Amino acid sequence: MLGTAPAYLLSWGAWRLLSSVLPARVYHKLDDRLYCIYQSMVLFFFENYTGVEIVIYGDIPKKKENVIYLSNHQCTADWIIADMLAIRQSALGHVRYVLKDGLKWLPLYGWYFSQHGGAYVKRSAKFNEKAMKKKLFTQTQAGAPMYLVIFPEGTRYNPELKNVIADSQAFASKQGLAVLRHTLTPRMRASHIAIDTMKGHLDAVYDVTVAYEGTLDPSGQRKPAPSMPEFLCKECPRVHIHFDRVDIKEIPTEPVFFRRWLHERFEIKDRLLTNFYESKDEDKICKFPGEGKTSPLNLSKTLPSVVILGGLTLPLLLTENGRKLYGSAVTDRSFVMAVDWIGFAYAAAIAFGGFMGYKRKGSVMSLMAGLVFGGLSAYGALNVSNDSKDIKVSLLASGVLSVVMGMRYKKSGKLMPAGIMAGLSLLMVFRLLLLIMV
Repeated sequence: MLGTAPAYLLSWGAWRLLSSVLPARVYHKLDDRLYCIYQSMVLFFFENYTGVEIVIYGDIPKKKENVIYLSNHQCTADWIIADMLAIRQSALGHVRYVLKDGLKWLPLYGWYFSQHGGAYVKRSAKFNEKAMKKKLFTQTQAGAPMYLVIFPEGTRYNPELKNVIADSQAFASKQGLAVLRHTLTPRMRASHIAIDTMKGHLDAVYDVTVAYEGTLDPSGQRKPAPSMPEFLCKECPRVHIHFDRVDIKEIPTEPVFFRRWLHERFEIKDRLLTNFYESKDEDKICKFPGEGKTSPLNLSKTLPSVVILGGLTLPLLLTENGRKLYGSAVTDRSFVMAVDWIGFAYAAAIAFGGFMGYKRKGSVMSLMAGLVFGGLSAYGALNVSNDSKDIKVSLLASGVLSVVMGMRYKKSGKLMPAGIMAGLSLLMVFRLLLLIMV
C-alpha cells in the first residue's frame, strides 16, 4: 500500500492539475476511477489473499446509489468492509470517509482522503459543524457520487475496555436512552449533518452491522475484533454482514427525532450482535438471523494483477479458484487489470513543464500546450490501463511532442526543456510500440 502510494498520488496530482480548467464532474469521474483501481488492489489482499468468506444477510441493491453507510465500529478492518460492499455495487471509487481529525496527519493518505471528498471531524466541543457542512455541500454541488462511510460510535468497541463501555452506558442512561451491550452509544452530530446537508443528493442510508467470526473464547465471552495484521494473517475465517437499506425519505431531519431514530437503529444492531454472540442455539450462534449468502469477489473486475513498466507486463500475484500463481504468464486479458503508471507520470511531466514555462516566462501558449497534451496523455494512459493494446491516444500525443520538441531542440540547442521533453516523448513512442508487440 505504501509502496504504490507515491505513484498513485503522482498520477492523481497530474489529473488534478489538468482538470483545473475542466468541469468538476469531469474531475470526479476520473478521480473515482483512479481510486477504484487503487482500492481494488488493496481489496485483493484483504479478501482474496486472506481467503475470508463474506457472508451477507439482506439484499444489496445492484445499482449504484448515493448513500451514507452507517456501521458499528470494532477495528481498523471495518474500513475495508465498507469497500467490500461498495465494490459489489461497482461503487468502490465513490467511497469517501468521515474520519477523526488526527488521521489527517497520516503520511500520504491523510491529505488525499480529504481531496477525494472525505471530511475530518473533532469530537464534542471542538466539532466544526460549518467546516463539515461546507465540505459536503461542495461535493454535492459538484455532483460527486457519494458513498459516505460514517461510524457513529466515534471510537471502537473493545470488550476489554470496560471503562469505555461503562461510560457509554452511563451516558445513555442519563439521556433516557436504551443501554447497549455490544455497541457503544452512537453520536449523532456527524451523521445528522451529513444527511441534512446532502438530503437532496442522497438515495438511502445503508445500515450495516458487522461481526467477525472467531471472536468468541472457549468460555463464550466476546473477544476483540481482529486487528489489521491479524486479519491479513488469515485469523478471521468469515465476516458476517447484516445489511438493511433505509430510504432517505424515511429518516427524520429534526435533531431530536433523528437522535431517537439513530439510537433505535443501534438497538437493532445490539440485538443482532447479542444473538450472534450469546445465542443458546448452536445452529444460531455466530450467525445473524435469516439466510446468509456467501458473496464471492469477481476477480476479473477487481484485481490489478499486473503493472506496466518500461513496456513489459509483469504478473505480480494471481489467485484463481483459491490456487496461487506466482510469476506465471497471463493469457486471459479479461482476467487482467493494469495501471499505466508510467503513462500518468509522463502526463504529469508534460503538464508540469507547461506550468513552469508559464511561471518563468509568462507563456500562455506553453501553459495551454501543457494542459492539452498532458490531458491527452492522461486520457491515453487511462485507455492503456483498461487495454494495453489501446495506444492510439497516447501514441498521438507522444508522437507529436517528440517531433515538435525535437525541432525546437534542433533550432535552439537547449537541453531544457526542449531536449528533455523530446527524449522523453521519443522513449514513450518506443514503449507504446513495444506494448502492442508483446
